[in-house]
Amino acid sequence: MSDSRETIVIIGAGVVGVSTAYFTMKKLISQYPDAATRPRVILFEQCEPGCSASGKSGGFLARHWSDGTDTEQLAQFSYDLHAKLAAEHDGAARWGFRPLDTFSAEIDRISVAPAKQRKKTHQRTESESVVTSIEVIAPQTSRSSATAMEEYSSHPPTPRTQEDGMQTSTHASISVPDVQAVKTVAPETVPWLKTDVVTNLRQVGGTTNTAQVDPLKLTRELLAEAKARGLEVIRGKVIDVAETGYRPPVIELSIDRRGNQAPDLLTVETCKTTSQTMMELDEASSHTGITSTKKPYVVLLDQDGLDIPADKIVVACGAWATSCLRWEAFREVSASQIPIQGLRVHYLVIKPKTEIAAQAVFAEINGTVYSGEDAIEIYPRPDGSVFVCGEALDDPEMPPHNPFEPVYSKRATSRLKQIVNDVSPALSFDAIQYGLACHLPVHAKGIPVISKVPTSKGLYIAAGHGCWGILNGPATGMAVSELLVNGKCSSLNLDNFRLDRWY
Repeated sequence: MSDSRETIVIIGAGVVGVSTAYFTMKKLISQYPDAATRPRVILFEQCEPGCSASGKSGGFLARHWSDGTDTEQLAQFSYDLHAKLAAEHDGAARWGFRPLDTFSAEIDRISVAPAKQRKKTHQRTESESVVTSIEVIAPQTSRSSATAMEEYSSHPPTPRTQEDGMQTSTHASISVPDVQAVKTVAPETVPWLKTDVVTNLRQVGGTTNTAQVDPLKLTRELLAEAKARGLEVIRGKVIDVAETGYRPPVIELSIDRRGNQAPDLLTVETCKTTSQTMMELDEASSHTGITSTKKPYVVLLDQDGLDIPADKIVVACGAWATSCLRWEAFREVSASQIPIQGLRVHYLVIKPKTEIAAQAVFAEINGTVYSGEDAIEIYPRPDGSVFVCGEALDDPEMPPHNPFEPVYSKRATSRLKQIVNDVSPALSFDAIQYGLACHLPVHAKGIPVISKVPTSKGLYIAAGHGCWGILNGPATGMAVSELLVNGKCSSLNLDNFRLDRWY
């Protein structure tokens, strides 16, 4: 006998999917004290929780670096939500949450060329070009905004929209809004950098407005909390989402050979659609006692016997979100509405011999060695490791079908190793443990999609958060949980993130 309870399916166990599952379970427990009547929530993941960008990113959090953009309210709300989650679940111990100071460093003319690495005449190819995942651009005058989460819940502010209706690019809209918060400091302020190559050092954030987490630990700990509240997790790849009772029209033709006519001549003998046939079968089954699901969707997996009837479905699979375009139930969604691809970014995990202070550094490097400008991000973590990322490709690309498939470039990884070795004595070659890459899910308009599919009964998409996925993941999850459980979002205004905003 099929389960008569409402079934909610979430596809993707990155930070957005896990946050959605966590907040949905909390809301359902509050509204349905009796577990027997409580809706089921099932999370699908084809690999491991946090196996791509949610487990392989820096985990940097900034409260005001999106001010003046379409994601201002989302970022501020989610920053405060991170602090609340950490206080509730001991995030400092469980996923390395801590406030930290943040600096922008200009490093110029590193004079010693690495052996057998570069020639003076070397020209950078497209695959070697770099896009920093966070750009600190000209400060802007700060705008007043509510700081308490309760104020957001009761009075969601009207979203601020760019004059041209879109962000200027995936990353260039990020800024430090408060002129007073940016100050030039002595190179010795960050003693683990080579001070003789630092030409300019600015503090662009402090412990009141920038923080960090270990994103993989955050994702998996929130998943553990959701499972403790009744979340079901199934490892499997979704290959289709079918709409119950719907079949695409197919005209059946038969060959009618008349006399000596060529056998390839066709006449239409029947013109009955498959959908009509299925409707007749469904009607017949109701008289024969065959049980048929009343749920509007069926999630089809790559494993026999695990197809799941569902009432509501959330696509939260990051750079793989466009997979839903191949699914039957999402036939009304166009590629132009979710132009999400993966921006390949390389990273290193380093274990220095000496402890490094809680100082995040965004370094822009110019010099004769690198024939241009490189930008890297350095995040010391509470466990003693240091996460460094950079060497992104210029253009987004479609990620491989298998998130476990290696995507890193040996040349880009070697280049990143050389850069960090040259800018910090603590981050020398012998301290580097490994280097890999991941795909950040970037939207062509520079902002995520957090929306119900307008023409659907219960289909939702939450993806395309770019380099701010870890920051905005919890708020996105809370917003989607409100759509799922309450039918509307009361904590945030989601107009900027509508699926049909652009097309």
